[in-house]
Amino acid sequence: MKETIIVTEKEIGDAARKIVNTLASIKGEDAKVLFLEGDLGAGKTTFTKEIADILGIQKEDVHSPTFILKKEYRATHPFFRTLIHIDAYRFDTKDEAKVLRLENDLKDKHALIVIEWPSKMNHKNPDMEIAFSFVDDDTRELTITL
Repeated sequence: MKETIIVTEKEIGDAARKIVNTLASIKGEDAKVLFLEGDLGAGKTTFTKEIADILGIQKEDVHSPTFILKKEYRATHPFFRTLIHIDAYRFDTKDEAKVLRLENDLKDKHALIVIEWPSKMNHKNPDMEIAFSFVDDDTRELTITL
């Protein structure tokens, strides 16, 4: 399924809530993986902050892990107990993602793994992918693939 929506800065939280609810409803024993693609400044980290807020994490505590690559947060959401935020922007080769050691994270069905710049990694099977495009300073087009 593919859907395109236009959201303003004020509506991004509603879109994030819809995404979290959809991901939580997907059956399975593995973590849910969400890919976020888009140019620098397109809203990937802002969207992740909104997801964090929905999961009961202070969004002010969420920053793009560009230099540390992976950040883990404890959540109070009824389904998702952990948010793992990955930023692969600095990877030069796809093999560099091995340092993240995602094997155990992927086995936790109560984890939500959000990956910015997933095209720089070898991970192939997201539960959902969102491509962010600029419309104007306050508006983005989100193309959601489930």
